[in-house]
Formats: sequence, C-alpha cells, structure tokens
Amino acid sequence: MKFSSYTNVALKAAKAGAEILLKHYNGVLDISYKGDIDPVTQTDKKSQIAIIKILKDIFPCYGILAEEDNVNELGREYCWIIDPLDGTVNFIHGISLFCVSVGLKYNDEIISGVIYAPVTQEIFIAEKNKGAWLNGKRIKVSKIQDTIRALTVTGFPYNINKNKTRVMKNFENVILKAQGVRRLGSAALDMAYVAAGRFDFFWEEGLKPWDVAAGSLIVEEAGGIVSDYNGAMSSIFNETLVASNGLIHKEVLKIINNDYNTTKI
Repeated sequence: MKFSSYTNVALKAAKAGAEILLKHYNGVLDISYKGDIDPVTQTDKKSQIAIIKILKDIFPCYGILAEEDNVNELGREYCWIIDPLDGTVNFIHGISLFCVSVGLKYNDEIISGVIYAPVTQEIFIAEKNKGAWLNGKRIKVSKIQDTIRALTVTGFPYNINKNKTRVMKNFENVILKAQGVRRLGSAALDMAYVAAGRFDFFWEEGLKPWDVAAGSLIVEEAGGIVSDYNGAMSSIFNETLVASNGLIHKEVLKIINNDYNTTKI
C-alpha cells in the first residue's frame, strides 16, 4: 500500500522513538512518578524528543499533542498526537508489550495512525480510507458474533482508587459474559490487536488522546467500531471507550452498562 507523505513520516518518527526504547530496554532506568502508580522514565522523554524532531523538521506548521512535558498545540488544523512509550510499566519491568503511537488529526478527524511495537517488530498502520495494515499485510477485525465466544482485553486507569466501583463492576459484567479477559498494559496495543482480530473487543476508561488516537483509526479502518460507553461515535477526548469488531458492539455496550433495555448505538 502506498501511503501519504504524512503517514510515511509518522512511521519514520515512530521508528526513531522505538530505537531509543530498545536501547534502554532492560537497562538501568531513571524513573519518576506522575501519580502513585503512574511512572515516567527519561526514556519516555528521549523518545518523545526524537519523534517530535522528525515531525517538526518535515511538517513545521503542524501542531503537537504529546504525553510528556505538557506539549499541547491541539488548536492547529493539523496536529500530531504522540505517545512516545505506551506501556511504561511493562517497559520498566522488562515486559515486551510496549509501543510507540503516532496519530495525525486534521480538524476533528484522525486521518493517519502508526503503532510500532519494537520488541515484536510489529508495525500497525492505517490511513483514512486506505485500510489497516500489519507489517505490510491487510488486517481485518474478527468475525465473532457472540460475546460468550469473544476474547476481550481491558486496562485499569491509574486513578482506579477514585472510580473503583464502576471499573470493577464493568470487569465483573464482562468476565461473566465473555470467553476470557486479558490485560496487556498498553491501550494502543489493545486496540491494534482488536484491529488484527486477536481480540474481539476492548474497553477502558480514563484514557487520554495519545492513548487512542492511532489505535481508534486502525480499528475503524480494519472494519471495527469505536465508541464511548453510551454508543456515541469515537472521539479521542472520550473518557470511556469500547473498540470492537462491530458485530458484537451493541451487546458489549449492554454488558458494560448492565442495561439490556436502554443501551443504543
């Protein structure tokens, strides 16, 4: 597939960030905390600097919204949305499930997304109306039509102590209605895996735009659906998120909301 220049540049930037992550993976890390259980390393920041440099060198007028150091130029017509290390806790503990995520927003729409998992060497790419791709091969969501046959994935917000009742209730609702539940520790990879048909749906709350910008487009371009818990169509600013193969989306919303009568999409 031939992609636009901005997608190719996003891939180049993601690779630059990933190279830094690999250099420090399983090494001595300088770790600080943004919250009680929300870590950040100097590697996150070095990756972000490398990514932004490439993006700004080629597209100097595009804005940047990035996770670290309060980089926020969201008001521009085009804006890159960057997570330089999604899965920081995994990275710190030597677990290979982490990635770089780079998305591009045009006005209110995500038009390009790259998720690069450097240890597994998997590159997920999507561009608006060009499908979703994994290492050069087209990917599609699964064809599972019944949640009891669905393998699902979730994550827990860093502020779970403030919202534990709903979070744990949703977990209970799903685990009783699905084939199984996994927790990988990277929302971007969770969504990429839904796009690739490895998982049938993903749900989580408390996510940030950089967690979901690239992943939401990749799921949609793979034929899936992304919405909030109420069924409103996807936005990178939603506080709640469900990404599915589309076939079971309505049922998933009913399960999460524990309401089989009022949930709509």
